[in-house]
Amino acid sequence: MQGRSYDGLLVVFVSIFLPLFFFMGSSVGGETMRPLQVFCGTGDHLWVWEREPVDSPAAIEAMLSWMHDTYGVSRLYWRGGQGAMWDRTMKVGSETALAYDWHLWKRHVLRDRGICRAAVRSAHARGMEIFLYTGMLEFGVQPDVGIVEPYLFEDVLRREHPEWCSVDRWGERRCPGALSLGYPEVRQALVRRYVRELAENGYDGITFYTYVENVGVRYAEEFGFNEPIAAEFAKRYPGVDIRGATLSPEQEEFRQHCRGMFVTRFLRELHAVLAPQGRRLSVILDSRDPDHVQPWWGKEIAGTGPIQLDWRTWVAEGIVDELWVQLGAPAAQRATLDLLLRTCRGTSVNLTVRTVDPFDSAWEPYVAAGVTPIAVITAPRNGIERYALGKTSAATLDDSDWKMRLQTLADIAAGRLRVPAKKLVSLTKDPAVLVRRQAVLALASLGGNEAVAPIEACLGDAESSVRIAAAASLARVHGPESLTKLLRALKSHGYFQMKMAAVEAVTAMGNEAIPALQAGCRSKSAAVREVCARGLGKLGRTGFSAAAFEPLLDLAGDGDAPEAVRYHAIDGLVGMRMALTTSQRSRMVAALTPLTAPDVPNCVRLQAAWGLGYAYPFLDAESRRRILDVLEKGFRTYGQGCRRSDAAFGWRVFGNAMLRYHGPGRQRIEAMRTAPATDPWLAWLAYQVVHVPQRDKRMQLISAAEAVEDHRRFAPPFPGWRSW
Repeated sequence: MQGRSYDGLLVVFVSIFLPLFFFMGSSVGGETMRPLQVFCGTGDHLWVWEREPVDSPAAIEAMLSWMHDTYGVSRLYWRGGQGAMWDRTMKVGSETALAYDWHLWKRHVLRDRGICRAAVRSAHARGMEIFLYTGMLEFGVQPDVGIVEPYLFEDVLRREHPEWCSVDRWGERRCPGALSLGYPEVRQALVRRYVRELAENGYDGITFYTYVENVGVRYAEEFGFNEPIAAEFAKRYPGVDIRGATLSPEQEEFRQHCRGMFVTRFLRELHAVLAPQGRRLSVILDSRDPDHVQPWWGKEIAGTGPIQLDWRTWVAEGIVDELWVQLGAPAAQRATLDLLLRTCRGTSVNLTVRTVDPFDSAWEPYVAAGVTPIAVITAPRNGIERYALGKTSAATLDDSDWKMRLQTLADIAAGRLRVPAKKLVSLTKDPAVLVRRQAVLALASLGGNEAVAPIEACLGDAESSVRIAAAASLARVHGPESLTKLLRALKSHGYFQMKMAAVEAVTAMGNEAIPALQAGCRSKSAAVREVCARGLGKLGRTGFSAAAFEPLLDLAGDGDAPEAVRYHAIDGLVGMRMALTTSQRSRMVAALTPLTAPDVPNCVRLQAAWGLGYAYPFLDAESRRRILDVLEKGFRTYGQGCRRSDAAFGWRVFGNAMLRYHGPGRQRIEAMRTAPATDPWLAWLAYQVVHVPQRDKRMQLISAAEAVEDHRRFAPPFPGWRSW
């Protein structure tokens, strides 16, 4: 009855007051705007060059200018704050070479270019708020998970205090991502971290998402058996073993509640410190299931397992200042918003909703009821794609407002407006960074010889986002000197995103690029060699394997080449394996085999082992046996007494490669598992490879009953955790 009564009031409220709404919002440029906030993923923007650039103070200043001036955006949720924290608190391994290069690129823009300081400064100069956006349970992964997906990264708190991680029922396996908030020491350490981060950088608040970005979980009930949770569980169910195999559905639900109880304690403790400082606390709820933590996008279950979120208590006690509903099916979002509106009525809790259609009329009743939409500039479609709202024409290329010039160029690039290429050339030297960048993209869309020279000239622009756009645009339009100029630019500007764009360009050039790429594999510049290797690897999969094979084979075995270059050379060779001749495949296997030796750098060694795993289909029986010998020898280097720097994760790569050899590979691993007296560590690692698998970049899901039975039948004694 209460819900129906509220719904009726909402209808009345909307019918009477909605027409007045458009006279109550913020005013920008003389027009009244709907309330709007924006989320910026930052890390995604620093990976995918097509998204809005955030790689310099000038780019961020421009971004906030058009969002505020054109759409009246009042708050920015800034994931760059998470990136800055992670830069100081996460260990990142170079063995996942592409992700490590991305890490170095992020470090450069965070430290050297100061993009977080620029974001805070630019937001506050416009009267906007800026919230640090980060994960409540996201602290990286143990490296044997990270070496598979997503990459090697782990927080100092997990590495120095593995006992603080959420654990499985046997106290053996740590939950990838999560720290257990049941320990007061964990909560205190995190409160100190976040309070310091907000104060030192001037953020107005903090927003937590609740998923974890990894695929390490195997079943929903796998983690959350730490002592504080067991103690709470025992109060309700004395004499019941929380770690037993057969909890009733009611008992399992209460265990999830116990995990969530400590989330509430953490938020209560954090809010108690932030509130006197005038800083606010915001938490994201899943649109389909607001009562539990979120799954990572598209994944079957939450990476932490289910943890109940007692958001009703947060509202009742005023622990949070804001709840936002995550992106999802509109019907699910609206149902959750209806529930939140009823529950939060009469409180000071603000409500927000993340949407790709912030101006859709379906949101008008909710906006009128006080809900603020959040646009997502990480997504290609986000509802705020336009930089200026006026009608564009060839004449607006000369508009005094740079945002109007920018929008005109965007319309040209999208094919909505057609003008001669020569009219765009001067705009590649425009004072506004986003205008220069968009001028390059517009020229590329028009094509023709007139576009080539001005695009090439922008390879030397002072702003990296313009250089990156120019490099990528050479995939669409280029001349006889374009590749030479692109490789020359890489010598001075060889960061991650520039290399990504360059690989895209050289691959599009096809056959005409091959001689220069072959020569570039011998360059003194590491960035040039890497791009040439990656370009040849991609071309080798599309009909040019004969031309790509020899340079990549030479690079893979070149002990003087940078490790990342050799990594990508091996990646290219393995990627083109089905296009190779029988002789070339044999030579590839012969080249990779010695690279699994213990003294080879980890990055190269593990990539070689990975590559040998994929050699199985085209090897004869004797060759398979010989390669299995090589892989087993490599796996055994991680046994008792191992002091290798990859001791905590290298075994996973060798073990997964052995599993690609089907029955014989598994039999060899099982033989090591069943001999714990010979080598307890080797037995444990063998058990992990076969019975606690982590491979193929997806969740290896089983039931809880299967996991318990597998552990009973196959697990050797647990030898402990290895640090890295």
